[in-house]
Amino acid sequence: MSSTALEAEYRSSWRLLQQIGLRAMNCGYLRSADDTFYGHQQSLIWRMLEHTPVGADSVVLDVGCGIGGPTTWVFERFHPRLTVGLDYCGSSVKAAEASWAGRSPRPYFLQADAHHLPIQSASVDVILNCESALHYRDKRAFLRECRRVLKPAGHLCLADITANSPRVWALLTRPAGGLVRLWSRKQYLAALPASGFEVLRHEQASSPVAAALRAGYAEVARLKASVNAAPLLAREVRRRALFLRGLQLLLRLQALTYDLFTARAR
Repeated sequence: MSSTALEAEYRSSWRLLQQIGLRAMNCGYLRSADDTFYGHQQSLIWRMLEHTPVGADSVVLDVGCGIGGPTTWVFERFHPRLTVGLDYCGSSVKAAEASWAGRSPRPYFLQADAHHLPIQSASVDVILNCESALHYRDKRAFLRECRRVLKPAGHLCLADITANSPRVWALLTRPAGGLVRLWSRKQYLAALPASGFEVLRHEQASSPVAAALRAGYAEVARLKASVNAAPLLAREVRRRALFLRGLQLLLRLQALTYDLFTARAR
């Protein structure tokens, strides 16, 4: 996994998100058709944590935090004792830090590799991992790291895009330079117990996620007319709209799937 390649992939997207008032890049989860895409994105995080105890004494780690949206939402909703966001991209961590400059109490942000978490063993109550593991070259190593840093009976809440045929998908995405490495649902369901977890809950969430993506595409598409005077921003809006529409279609056609896992450390 190349830090330079990931930085290049995400930097323009983060710039667009900040321009249009979003704090995350996740696909969203549609619960109410009246909600905005921002609301759908928050709904995905609450769905991931729905069966997980998070309280004032909790230590929460968001692995793959991006510019800090979900980390911030968790901090503001649950007020855990400690909330930490971790990301591989330095520019993302800097943006997350900047959004909390001069404020306290606050979440904290670290630049680090998910394969080697700089966190003390048995120190975390809840790990959140939303659409980040699809970049990891060794998901089993990541899951072992999660088990190491979690306290006994701690929870891992993971959401990821999955493929029924990961090898075929790997061939199709080879031109992207290996930035996307999808697993199948079966691989996750086998690897979690093998890494020391009990799977408490699994949801195949392709339908509500595709519906949220459709709403997101509609919102981003409406931006096109308003940004045509700014060529770089207009190009990124077109790129983002194409991505949202394409992923929605792949989920609807079941070429890709979307899965949520809640697992408890044994």
